[in-house]
Amino acid sequence: MSTSSSEAAEPATATTQGGLRARKKLRQREDIMRIGLELFRRRGYGKTTVQEIARRAEISLPTFYNYFPSKDAILREFAMTGWGPALAEVLGSQRPVPERLKLFLRGVAEHLMEDRKLWYALAVSNAYNPVRDPEVLSSDAAGSRMMEALLAEGQRRGELTREFSAVRLASLLEGIMLRACIEWGASFPKPHDLRETIAVSFSFFMRGARP
Repeated sequence: MSTSSSEAAEPATATTQGGLRARKKLRQREDIMRIGLELFRRRGYGKTTVQEIARRAEISLPTFYNYFPSKDAILREFAMTGWGPALAEVLGSQRPVPERLKLFLRGVAEHLMEDRKLWYALAVSNAYNPVRDPEVLSSDAAGSRMMEALLAEGQRRGELTREFSAVRLASLLEGIMLRACIEWGASFPKPHDLRETIAVSFSFFMRGARP
């Protein structure tokens, strides 16, 4: 039985429309997140409201909540995925893994120092709390997955110890770096350059991580 050209075109049209809707939703989500982060930087966490984010994004409150359950969720997603592009670039390099890690972490330190207000908002919001929300550790979208992949590559190349899993090494490295960032944010024991603290912390990690 033959099918008319108009009938044959309908599935493709529906698919195209579905793709357009998906892209529109993605752009809307990205706009909300971008505007929310800008307000956190300018106004601080406490003075930024969902209402203000929605107003700047020119959407209704119900539309905002279709994408994010709270303003905290914007910070949470940023903390989980914000390092993805930089880690992806590191993964594509052919340099030794320890060297790549060192360069990446220095870049993290420089970014934190340049964007201190946003990271302060993240710290005071408690949005990134693995105890309250275990998904920040288990999600496939988390930057931790890329970190684990990089460490696993270092193990395959014989550059890092295989005595511990890549997941465990990533946990240890992230814990050491988190402590360094907390001390920097709190100016403990006194104000200091985060890049120096990160470099020392990474050297400490590498003493145990070398094969």
